[in-house]
Amino acid sequence: MAQVKRSYRSPRREAQAARTREAIVEAARRLLGADGMRATTMDTIAAEAGVSVQTVYAAFGSKAAILIALLDRLEADADAGEETRSGPAGSPREQLSALVAFHRRLYEQGADVIAVGLGSVATDPDLAAHVDTGHRRRRAGQVAVVNEWHRRGALRPGLSRREAADVLWALTSPDLYLLHVRGSGWSPSRYASWLRATLAGLLLRPDGTSRKLGAKKGEGSGSGQ
Repeated sequence: MAQVKRSYRSPRREAQAARTREAIVEAARRLLGADGMRATTMDTIAAEAGVSVQTVYAAFGSKAAILIALLDRLEADADAGEETRSGPAGSPREQLSALVAFHRRLYEQGADVIAVGLGSVATDPDLAAHVDTGHRRRRAGQVAVVNEWHRRGALRPGLSRREAADVLWALTSPDLYLLHVRGSGWSPSRYASWLRATLAGLLLRPDGTSRKLGAKKGEGSGSGQ
């Protein structure tokens, strides 16, 4: 009877592999931010990380995969956490302020890499699919927030949930941050102040209050998600 081979796990080896991947991602961050996608090669990433190019390929397989890992880490570092959930904690305006703060933090920390990613989607299908998934995930989270505002009667009278989600999704896009901060020279704090005031004016009741849904027939209703 043939013996079944047991899988072998080495915590030390796994930790070393994780450190190697981190070194590669950090190296790619420095190079992509300074030189862009085209000038950054797997060889230059390997040299910057202090590993062989074979190690870089074994860890990620492609330059696009490294960029995807870097974009994922930027989002994790910005840490939406409690800030974009649709729970009852905080007023709608407090939730909006927290959501704006998260996007400012994400874009401010990763504007260079995000710009590289957006500029490369037309030439890399894998990267384009990842960016599209990120957009869909961002919209899904925001739809949940808008639905909570609708339930609490905080949306502007006559504004449908679908329209509110469209506005929120569009105005919190990375493209808009790059246009304002990189294109027009705004500071990140000015961008955040403008975004918070603009979204509050477009989405929330002007008196800053909420009302119980259904208190006035038809107000704040409309199409759903």
